[in-house]
Amino acid sequence: MSKLVRLLKQQPALIISLPGNSMELFRAAVEGGADAIKIHFNVEHRASGTRFGSIAEYGELLSDMCRSFSGPIGAVVGDSVQNVTREEVNRLTEAGADFISLYAHHAPGWLLNCDRISKMIAVSGDYEAGAVSAFRSLPIEMLEASIVPAHEYGSLMSVKDLLQYRWLAEQSGKPVIVPSQRSIRVDELEALRLSGMSGIMIGAMVTGTDAQSIYEATGTFRRGLDELGR
Repeated sequence: MSKLVRLLKQQPALIISLPGNSMELFRAAVEGGADAIKIHFNVEHRASGTRFGSIAEYGELLSDMCRSFSGPIGAVVGDSVQNVTREEVNRLTEAGADFISLYAHHAPGWLLNCDRISKMIAVSGDYEAGAVSAFRSLPIEMLEASIVPAHEYGSLMSVKDLLQYRWLAEQSGKPVIVPSQRSIRVDELEALRLSGMSGIMIGAMVTGTDAQSIYEATGTFRRGLDELGR
């Protein structure tokens, strides 16, 4: 069992999705109190407007991150079935990454048989009940609830969103991570927990894109999650 899966089964986890691959941003998230970090390769990141290159381009950086942080580090490794390769996934695991993150429709079929790394698979709002319930019987460890349409990024969260998160948790039977596609606030953490959230993943929409804002946002959500546990 990966470090992140183990953590999600114990308590709601705080995952920071970095808007850029740099040690400065990484350290800001770690020092702010992140439980886990997610970085990106081979993708266009909508929220930050950044294009990320291959794992080979960031190999030394990824290794440095894994050596300097005892918590789980994972990565998005592509935005299509074609550009997610065994070679890239092998490089990720060899560097010490704990999990891989992909939309289900970007994940190649062979990934289900890859037991070298845990899989966080994202679903969008148009996935049908049958597809979500199939998570129960597949070797997929975590579900990312990326249900918000791109044109609604940054808007406020509603009870309808919470109902969908709850439905995903009940249908999939897996730990559900809620990403900050909405402009999620700390005072909504209790509502998210009631919806079945196992972890929250905040990124550019909430953290901003510079080191100071990432540090401050991470610290704010860290304190909020700690309050939930008391």
